[in-house]
Amino acid sequence: MKRLVIIPAKKLSTRLKRKNFILINNKQMYEYTLNNVLKSKLFETIHISSNIEINKKFQKFLRPSSLCKKNTSLNKVIHWTLQKYKKEGKIFDTICLAYATAPLLEPEDFKKACKSFEKKNNKSPLLSVAKYHPSIDEAMVLKKNQIKPKNKKKFYQDSKKHMDYYFDTGSFIFFHCKYFYKKKFSSIKLNNYFKPFILAREKSIDINTKDDFNFVKYLIEKK
Repeated sequence: MKRLVIIPAKKLSTRLKRKNFILINNKQMYEYTLNNVLKSKLFETIHISSNIEINKKFQKFLRPSSLCKKNTSLNKVIHWTLQKYKKEGKIFDTICLAYATAPLLEPEDFKKACKSFEKKNNKSPLLSVAKYHPSIDEAMVLKKNQIKPKNKKKFYQDSKKHMDYYFDTGSFIFFHCKYFYKKKFSSIKLNNYFKPFILAREKSIDINTKDDFNFVKYLIEKK
């Protein structure tokens, strides 16, 4: 089984400036993900996808600026990257998109997720998720300076009857490469269904804001 991991780490980001390269304990953010995939020993090829030079050892080529726009789908980035490697005679079976902003993960998380993905019918991508705590059925909204249940019927139910809901942790996704090698590649169809890989609560913080970053930084420095 030939595996490729892509770590997307373009120069600019919108909500948290240059978040892929912020330092935590003298390491740039993306380096935590890079170290995890290296230690997992799962991947034949590790590729950092960026429009700037970061690490020559893991950057066979740079991502074009046309694929670094705010609304660019990462599925298109994967498709373009695979085509570049294909021209060099490299074909892969499994691809992992490992986000640069998931420093709380460990190599074992990638090992377990990969095993789960390849063991099962891998027609659907495997997405890292975590459970909402508490359930969304307990959600409240602020209206006219008053806090009210979003759904009164569900809110006042016995909590044992509340549904479990999950969110994308922004950590990783495993795909079968065959979808990206198709001539009529469609990023929309690809994202219709996912199989879940449920992460522990303490590993599921998606870093998008300064508050997210400060909390993750605190957790890492506390270790």
